[in-house]
Amino acid sequence: MRTILIAAGGTGGHISPGIALLEQLSRSKESYNLESVYLHCPLRNKKYPDLKDSEFKIIWHNLPQFKIYNSIFYPILFIFQFLKASIHFRKSKITTVIGMGGYTSVLALLYAVVFRKELFLCEQNCIPGKITRIFWKYADKIALSFPVEYNTNSKVKTAILGNPVRSSVIPKTPGIKNQKFSNKNLMNVLVLGGSQGARQINEMVIAAMNDGFIQKHIKFRVLTGANLYDEFQKNSTEVEAISYSKDMRTHYEWADLVVARSGAGVLAECSVYSLPMILIPYPYAKDNHQMANAKFFESQGACILIDSKSSDATVLIQHLQSLYQEEGKLLSMSIASLQTSKINSSSDTLNFFFHNNE
Repeated sequence: MRTILIAAGGTGGHISPGIALLEQLSRSKESYNLESVYLHCPLRNKKYPDLKDSEFKIIWHNLPQFKIYNSIFYPILFIFQFLKASIHFRKSKITTVIGMGGYTSVLALLYAVVFRKELFLCEQNCIPGKITRIFWKYADKIALSFPVEYNTNSKVKTAILGNPVRSSVIPKTPGIKNQKFSNKNLMNVLVLGGSQGARQINEMVIAAMNDGFIQKHIKFRVLTGANLYDEFQKNSTEVEAISYSKDMRTHYEWADLVVARSGAGVLAECSVYSLPMILIPYPYAKDNHQMANAKFFESQGACILIDSKSSDATVLIQHLQSLYQEEGKLLSMSIASLQTSKINSSSDTLNFFFHNNE
């Protein structure tokens, strides 16, 4: 019998697919010879909406971030947290660790290596994160969301299975979105900045609202992130703004088009809804992985890529005008988006880890 620990990093991009796997494991305990399953998360995420009042078992930890001011004492802090976590893992009889990425997952991954437990990795991005690269050669298997830009001589078995999506987000009726606007004079544009929001994209939307065509034909709905909601509301009263929503399915069903960063979670969710996208990668992301993700979707014909560090809305306005006037292009992007999706990623990933011995 397995007792599985899902180690999710400190952001929604790591936590959400971890929850998706946890849901699938809970639904199919016998299939995976499962005794119990835990989520391992930083204590600072205790108020994260998908973890607050969660019915799942969560092991919290308090691994601090490495900062200049704590650099001298960090090894001691790390060792203390590792020993504390290891004692908890042994008491919980952890047999298997699934790493979702992020530096805070290192405690669980190191435990698996030191005590020779089963170790599986999920990599969400086209450019693997540092933690994935470090532990790559120690893993039993690695599930990838997209083809990766990483050369390795390792013989570790990998498979491209998509990024797991939470059950609450998966569409009730998957398939190609009907690209006839619900209101023939308006195109519904959902704007997503990720769990932390995106000031650059918010400012582009506000600037775009000064354009007459946009005012007449585009309806924006902006998920600002809690940190930027008040700021957005202060600068724009004409655009529908939401700080955070647990019901993403409603917003994806409403949208004709998505404007977003290119984090792996957003891409996975948009693609299962066959949504065409305008992607504006976060320019300061580590290893520029958001750009690599966006370029992959662009190569598949599923998105338009805007490479910009400024809040100038000129290019965004041009693309919105073009897509509104060319429904055929919007439809082709929608088809391409769906073709990149892996709606069964959660079950496919777990079957690859535990059942696929080819």
